[in-house]
Amino acid sequence: MSSIFGFYYVVGLLGHMGWPRRRSLFNSEAVFNSLVLDSVIDQMIDWSASIGACRTDLALKIIATMFREDDWNNDASFNLPKIVNDSKKTWIERGNSNPKEIVHSMRFSKLKDVISSKDLKNKDTQFLLEQYFFEGLIWGLVNSSSFKIYFETNEKKQKDLLPLYEKSGLEIDSIPTLDRILKEGEEILSGYEKEIRPLSSPPQKLIKDALSLGIKGNN
Repeated sequence: MSSIFGFYYVVGLLGHMGWPRRRSLFNSEAVFNSLVLDSVIDQMIDWSASIGACRTDLALKIIATMFREDDWNNDASFNLPKIVNDSKKTWIERGNSNPKEIVHSMRFSKLKDVISSKDLKNKDTQFLLEQYFFEGLIWGLVNSSSFKIYFETNEKKQKDLLPLYEKSGLEIDSIPTLDRILKEGEEILSGYEKEIRPLSSPPQKLIKDALSLGIKGNN
């Protein structure tokens, strides 16, 4: 996969939150808090799953972009039904209801308290984030109803916790709706196209693969 959707999202959100920061007063090395990084990766997984579940036309363009250097039409190894079928056993084992549990990302906070900017930007980490993004996207693409149930359930839990947040002094204006998250996600992808590259048109084989799985386009 020659793309950086996952990395682009994670670095962008971390930057919005004011990261990286200096390691200490006397050490200017740029670092990220590992707990914050784990939380942002979780948000990235939810984001990728939301695109797959609710913006299938966009999801297929993303897949085409991720594999733009490969011949999807003529290479038998690029087969969406096979990718899905190979994943289903893992999805079932992990409950097939929560994208973060489906992807089961590594917890950086279990390794160390902070991650250096250099380590976050290395190719291995970028590839790992892209793999998480892709797994969330594919799961959402095939499990649209499950994602929507997951989101609605999680949204209700967050709303129920609002009084506790307020009592704790946390200023939370509102819990983001799915429409708002999708709109913000589309804006992130628009930024990606301006800063990195335009999204690719999906090859006919990919479109046919999606249709064979009962996946219909939407905007």
